[in-house]
Amino acid sequence: MLKKMQNSKNKFIRKWGFTLAETLIVIAIIGIIASIVTPMLFGTTSDAELKAAWKKSYSDLSQATQLIVVDNGGTLAGAFQGDAAGAEDLKNSYASKLNIIKDCSGISTRGGTGTGASAEGCWHEGANSWYFLNGTGIGDQTNPGLILNNGSLIKFYMDKTDCSAPRGDFTRCGNMTIDVNGFKKPNITGKDIFWVNITSNALIPSGARGHNDPSTDCIEGSTAIDNYGYGCSAKYLYE
Repeated sequence: MLKKMQNSKNKFIRKWGFTLAETLIVIAIIGIIASIVTPMLFGTTSDAELKAAWKKSYSDLSQATQLIVVDNGGTLAGAFQGDAAGAEDLKNSYASKLNIIKDCSGISTRGGTGTGASAEGCWHEGANSWYFLNGTGIGDQTNPGLILNNGSLIKFYMDKTDCSAPRGDFTRCGNMTIDVNGFKKPNITGKDIFWVNITSNALIPSGARGHNDPSTDCIEGSTAIDNYGYGCSAKYLYE
């Protein structure tokens, strides 16, 4: 009787158990699925973190802008020296309102006495060291720049000291380009690099108010010539 029960137990185990080959097949399938899903999950998380960092940077820079506006009597028009050369003054104004760990002077035509953000270590250096969203490589920048204490990079460009340079339905003084995660990759406009216009009294992100339409200038995977990624700056702020 006992032997009969044992035989029945063995049959039950054989019926419901897995062979070594079956177990290995299951493990292999799980490994394949993990290799596909894991990068997708991490990519999504990374994109979300970069967008959140951009929103935080924009908020911080907007606050700094308002302080500079107050310091200059309510407007940035006429607050800096002549046109392009005002970039150094512009950078210095933001440096006084932000927590920075490095200050890089621009070349003389930008009002500085240095060699520019790239050469002095405040921006990506070398040909194809950063990219537009369409894949076009960009190189060294001679404008002044800053590195903030959170690791983000900023370079400054000045158009018109009277803030009359036309963009969309507004005019601007100049702009800032911000890499929210510093020298870490991907170093792509619309991914971790964003653009913002400096007007006489506020910041306007690229992609807003008729400037760099996100519907044509923030297209993931497009190599279209006008898909620089500028428009992502506004798109991701307002999502």
